[in-house]
Amino acid sequence: MKNKNIIKTTGDTEEFSLKKLQQSMQRVGISKKTAKMIAAEVAREQGIHTTVDVHRKTYEKLKQKYRPAAARYNLKRALKAFGPSGYPFEQFIARLLDERGYKTNTNRILRGQCIAHETDVIAYRDDRHFIFECKFHNNLGYKSDVQTVLYMKARFDDIKAKWKHVHEGRDGHLHKLWIVTNTQFTSQAVQYAKCAGIELMSWRYPQGKSLAELIDKTGLHPVTAITKLTKGQKDKILHDGLVLCREVELKKNILKKAGIRGRKLEYVIAEAKAIIDLENEG
Repeated sequence: MKNKNIIKTTGDTEEFSLKKLQQSMQRVGISKKTAKMIAAEVAREQGIHTTVDVHRKTYEKLKQKYRPAAARYNLKRALKAFGPSGYPFEQFIARLLDERGYKTNTNRILRGQCIAHETDVIAYRDDRHFIFECKFHNNLGYKSDVQTVLYMKARFDDIKAKWKHVHEGRDGHLHKLWIVTNTQFTSQAVQYAKCAGIELMSWRYPQGKSLAELIDKTGLHPVTAITKLTKGQKDKILHDGLVLCREVELKKNILKKAGIRGRKLEYVIAEAKAIIDLENEG
């Protein structure tokens, strides 16, 4: 498949890159030798025309050889499994922030100068408060555009005007707006956010502070990454508040309620631990 163009989830095309595929596997703990071997196997496969095809074939081969690494490789799509409502995604972002030393509240109504607004996550540390708005998309090729950022900025400005009047000197400063998505932002959205002092976070943006990197730094992997769970089982445990691999052993009752028992329960717990503790497999 060398020098062959493939279609991305956005609809654009790019040249298939063995090196890029290999690096994507190395990022989740696969050794260079194994990643190179699997990438070569995928390149020899027939019927691969899109990045989705590449991912699917790679994921299948990783599941056969090293299931915990397959779970991490599938992380972006594991976040997609938080849908369709996106509410578990908001809970997941709050958990990530809690781990970074913030205190958080979710789904709060805040009064603005003009109207009331429902906010996804309020995070605070010391005397600084942040509003995190979460834009969840079921289509991984979707990009949040500048209109989304403009809308969120208008809401934030309205809340800030009221906050300054009501809270000044007592409950700290409303410092900044963050907009977080599980997919991407358009270049125009990024340009406007930089100019307006808004922080954006997407799957791979910004470098050093992206969602993918934050997950790796905190070690908080979504429970939807576990390959032993069916979609129906994932939906049930998310509904009952089990969001993280780290919580699996402590919330076995939620797994049992979803019909996961006996040997299957043991496998799920073992895989969750392996995803958390994954190191290079040599």
